[in-house]
Amino acid sequence: MSYKLDIGNSLKEIINDVKRLQNQGDLEAILVFLQNAIKQPENIINALPEFDCEEVLLYVDQGLTVYYIATPPGILYPPHEHGMVAISALYKGTETHVFYDRDGEDIIERTRVTVRSPAIVDMEIDAIHAICTHDDVPNQGIHFYLGDLESKSRYLWDITGDNPRQYIHSDYLKAARPL
Repeated sequence: MSYKLDIGNSLKEIINDVKRLQNQGDLEAILVFLQNAIKQPENIINALPEFDCEEVLLYVDQGLTVYYIATPPGILYPPHEHGMVAISALYKGTETHVFYDRDGEDIIERTRVTVRSPAIVDMEIDAIHAICTHDDVPNQGIHFYLGDLESKSRYLWDITGDNPRQYIHSDYLKAARPL
């Protein structure tokens, strides 16, 4: 196991339980487990140190990557893919996902979904999405990627759905636009 910083035992237990269910091949059980875990967000909040940034890598191994993500308000982050199952476990605020379909190399918007915490958003391997929040303060969630997101080759598009290119995090941040 490779924790990237010191987090509390309650969050480590959540990560270990997700790994156990993943090893059993039970995605539905992971979703139910996480839905129950975020109903009591104080267990997660108390397990995290104070962060002065929006994304923090908490854990990574060959089969699982876990991030703390606080999406700031008023910014639309560009469409991107993960190339693996991704689960957003939102425990504070709201989150809007803009989902896309492929149109050759480019993508076109399919639908927008806004969820209010506590909520789980699960995305399949081929999902392409952008993300934002319309709240006045950042939302907060723990994002689980069922694979090693740090070494995965994947794509990023402009807000317009054009210009596909290799995902590089600094390019992702530069491509973000005000809502």
